[in-house]
Amino acid sequence: MNRVLLILIVSSGFLLIIYANNDMFHPTVLQRGAETQLEMHGGSHGQHHTSNKHRYHYRRNATDFNAGHSSSNYNLFLIFANENESLKHKLDLFLKSLLKYTSISVHLHVITDENSQVSLENSINTMFHKYRGNRLTGRLNHLYTIYDVNDARLKIKDIHESLMPLFSYNSGSYYSDPLFLLSLGLHRIVDPAMKRGILVDCDIVFRSDAKELFDEFNKFSDENLFGLGPELTPVYRHVLYKYRAKNPGTNFGNPYDMYFPEGSSDTLDDDNLRAKYIKHGYPGLNSGVVMLNFEAIRQSKLYEETLKPENIKNLVEKYYFKGHLGDQDFYTLLGYEFPAVIYYLDCIWNRQLCVWWREHGYGEVFDAYFHCESKGKSVKIYHGNCNTRVPE
Repeated sequence: MNRVLLILIVSSGFLLIIYANNDMFHPTVLQRGAETQLEMHGGSHGQHHTSNKHRYHYRRNATDFNAGHSSSNYNLFLIFANENESLKHKLDLFLKSLLKYTSISVHLHVITDENSQVSLENSINTMFHKYRGNRLTGRLNHLYTIYDVNDARLKIKDIHESLMPLFSYNSGSYYSDPLFLLSLGLHRIVDPAMKRGILVDCDIVFRSDAKELFDEFNKFSDENLFGLGPELTPVYRHVLYKYRAKNPGTNFGNPYDMYFPEGSSDTLDDDNLRAKYIKHGYPGLNSGVVMLNFEAIRQSKLYEETLKPENIKNLVEKYYFKGHLGDQDFYTLLGYEFPAVIYYLDCIWNRQLCVWWREHGYGEVFDAYFHCESKGKSVKIYHGNCNTRVPE
């Protein structure tokens, strides 16, 4: 009897060891010491804010969490807050497309709220388990990190207070939430050792390997802080109507590829738009995909100065700018005033699908803005803005 009891005790011990170390039972693990890391993130701004809700998670098959967290070359950021059925569907479509095509181990960083976190993590864990690699890529050790939305808002409070009155219709409008200015201060929120990252909207869908997008960083010049694609609607033609009226020769607010028939004036009001030559305009930038050179941003005195309230106000007044689209408005002004700080992504990396402006006063010129071709290259990322359905 004693021998049987001894065998049972030893067997139970082995089962406990197997349970404690098996990924199947522990898809994610809470990273201890998260509060200490939070203080490090906020220290340079005098905001030593800690929160039990701000948690870091990682896959158990990651061999070195700290290395993956701070020095990964493939940090992809997403905001998932105020969850609803539509947003959840967009998240699932985004994750599926990202993981289906990727050949790299992605580190996904998500800013979320307490009510959305359970659903978020369920989707991530389901998709990570489903797309763990294939015979071509091998096993991919994807990671994810969760950030508390209130902590993120706190770290960009000064930016929000300076810019919100200038880039939002009013304090209660859709784009008045600090999250729509988050990318401008994301370098404050991430690990100080992180060198670069890409922030994307939840309504984008990959049609290619995410590695190709990250490879665009290799084309950045020493001056490039951000990488964005062109706005593919006439929204800034509309916003800048007063500036354009006072400066009829400007290309600010014109489509990127402008087609003019021979002998016509440089305007889009001509009936005949058959191309004789191409003239590049500046339609503004779209923030559905934002590449961030964190290392250069932290060191940039120009960027630091531009963010000061008095300098932002001067820019807005200079261009009679009536913005309402959050960080996108700031990037558009920044790129026009200081073009060297922007790396211009090809439109195929942010192929927007919204056609709202076609039906709201700009039908005659809309296609000149919506046009997106790149020497025979296919679309790499679709952006289903305005709740537009992404092509299958």
